[in-house]
Amino acid sequence: MHITQKILLKRLFTQNRQRYSSLTYGYSYEDNIVFHLKKLLKEGYVDKIDGTYSITTKGVKKITIFDVSLAENSGIKTFFIGFLCNYNKEYLIKEHPHGVHNFYNLPSGKPRFGEDVGKALVRTFAENSGLILKPSEFEFLSLHLKTVKTSQGETLFDDAFTIYRVKIGKSQREKMKLRKQIKWMTEDEIKKLPNYWPEIDICIIKKDFRPYRSYKFISDYILG
Repeated sequence: MHITQKILLKRLFTQNRQRYSSLTYGYSYEDNIVFHLKKLLKEGYVDKIDGTYSITTKGVKKITIFDVSLAENSGIKTFFIGFLCNYNKEYLIKEHPHGVHNFYNLPSGKPRFGEDVGKALVRTFAENSGLILKPSEFEFLSLHLKTVKTSQGETLFDDAFTIYRVKIGKSQREKMKLRKQIKWMTEDEIKKLPNYWPEIDICIIKKDFRPYRSYKFISDYILG
């Protein structure tokens, strides 16, 4: 069983009947949290009733097999590397279709434990675009500290999102092999998107490139 699934079961084992926001606290779409929760539901380890999640008898038997003290809760701010990449008048945009409403953001990824930042930039950008660049081709743009809360005041996500500008040429664009969720979009197309995270509004629409931003964002993003 994946460690994330163990942690979710541990949280329910410790305190049963939790809402999505409290159960998944410290995780986000980049952690495939929706996939892991759906897996637990499908396998019968967790039930969902009236918007709350509960551990089943099968789930209790499963989690007690493991040393639950080793399944530590994530109580730290999640760190992402994001990319503001454009060619002519188009930007790379990443969609996150796992919620009830599709959300869009900049292409991004997470550094691995002990990984050099330069190598993380190269790896995560390549994972999104299929294009391998040199560390020197990534220009630090800004650091965004974002807390996403529901309209009821519950914290959904709390992350640090460091944005790097990536300038590419025609030949580099032609070499790209974009991930399924990544697409090129014009600024006018981006403005018409129904839902997008603040990084898009700040960096692409408002073109606010201050090196540091800290803000809260209200969203009722829920599991589909």
